[in-house]
Amino acid sequence: MSYCVQMSRPGAPRLLVLGVVMLIGRSAAAEPVSTAIPPDGRVMVPTPDSAFVTAPHAPISSTLFLNRCAGGCSIVGGSVNDARSNMSTIPNPGRTYTVGEFRADGQVGAAADTEWNAVVQCIRDVYSPYQVTVTDTRPSAGAYHMAIVAGLPEEVGWPAATQGVAPGSCNPQDNVISFSFANAHPGTGTDRVLNLCWTVAQESAHSFGLPDHAWEFADGRSACNDPMTYRTDCGGQKFFRNADASCGDFAPGSCRCGSTQNSHRELIDVFGPGTPSTGAPTSVITLPLPDTQLGAVVGVQAGSRRGIAKVQLRVNGFKWAEVKGTPFGANGQANPGTYAITVPSNLPDGIVDLVARACDDLGACTDSAVVTATKGVPCTSADTCAERQHCEAGKCLWDPAAGELGDSCSFDQTCLSEMCSPTVENRICTQTCSTDMACPSGFDCLKTTAGDFCYLPDGGGCCSAGDRAHHGYLQGGLSALVLALVVRRRRRR
Repeated sequence: MSYCVQMSRPGAPRLLVLGVVMLIGRSAAAEPVSTAIPPDGRVMVPTPDSAFVTAPHAPISSTLFLNRCAGGCSIVGGSVNDARSNMSTIPNPGRTYTVGEFRADGQVGAAADTEWNAVVQCIRDVYSPYQVTVTDTRPSAGAYHMAIVAGLPEEVGWPAATQGVAPGSCNPQDNVISFSFANAHPGTGTDRVLNLCWTVAQESAHSFGLPDHAWEFADGRSACNDPMTYRTDCGGQKFFRNADASCGDFAPGSCRCGSTQNSHRELIDVFGPGTPSTGAPTSVITLPLPDTQLGAVVGVQAGSRRGIAKVQLRVNGFKWAEVKGTPFGANGQANPGTYAITVPSNLPDGIVDLVARACDDLGACTDSAVVTATKGVPCTSADTCAERQHCEAGKCLWDPAAGELGDSCSFDQTCLSEMCSPTVENRICTQTCSTDMACPSGFDCLKTTAGDFCYLPDGGGCCSAGDRAHHGYLQGGLSALVLALVVRRRRRR
């Protein structure tokens, strides 16, 4: 187990470090917690599993209670973590502590409501992709996580530089109290709300099986836009990202619970999918203008509250090019951002119906309105079109895709997913994935050297769905698949 501690120091951006508290042999007296934390220190706290009151084999409660400590919160220092009885192992045991009420600009009560409501809404947005209920009303019964969003660290015996602290584990736990010391957070307005939202999201998630801090995503991008990070090289609202990340606090390190950490996937595994409240992306083609010649690039304006992960250029109904979302900067990602998508050199001449499809990291996509232009001259026969296309009304077209997941295929455009597996001799329609839940029921997500895609693990290989005997995959493709694939195992809970 470890305690995640968020720290700040004068004259520097907020720094986040893992603090140390030795629970063994600790005195029951009321002295402050002894941490001796360097600005970038990290240690482990030897906290036994018995310090949590999580029911074995029971679902983790989906209720996250944000407590502003109106009138002050009484916290009991004890040997277990139990939000229902206000008991926590974070402060020294043997006494009761009082955490001061949430303050905004030095004000409490109704005068602080505007900022409080903004923080609550931010946390609701962050957790909305999961079956999590965020409330600022204390549940009257049952298990729940209590995120204290109030007070100062000294009020529970922690150093003044601490901004947040919570017990962490590879296993999700119930009835845990996390601390986000709102009255110690600097700043004003939106900056302070987002800063505090970051702390609450990170500290609460440590109780849900996310003990590590994200450093860098698999494609080399900074994990600065995920609340599980310590990195400050980008700002804006942070969301749990659907991307595998390496771990590290202030430099690349190792993860405690596996080779990488995917915060979105882990929360999906614990709670199941919810309904994101951040809305769908926007997408508009700005170049070319309708009924003009297509040039070397297609201009697009696309944006999303979560950020854009990719923008596709689709021509006459099929994907021809794709670019990544713009980098996240000091204020997050531009919304909307400007994209210039290079027109592929092998796009055949003809009349073209252009669509820009913008997607976020959870796979929510929006198509722009169609812009019709002409590349070169309209086609007159299939001779000038791409392989397997035909010419119709001056347009080079493929037949509409019909291949469902698991159907045999010969090229990408025959599949509704626009992905014909490249890893087997007898090819089948598949789709990319990051977790089993990204695949239809009955399919698993497997990792290959060519990427991650959905397959059927029922003995029918990758191309048998139900009684589809015509796929022909078992006559030679199965052995190739077995050699090519390594099952992605979700972390053991």
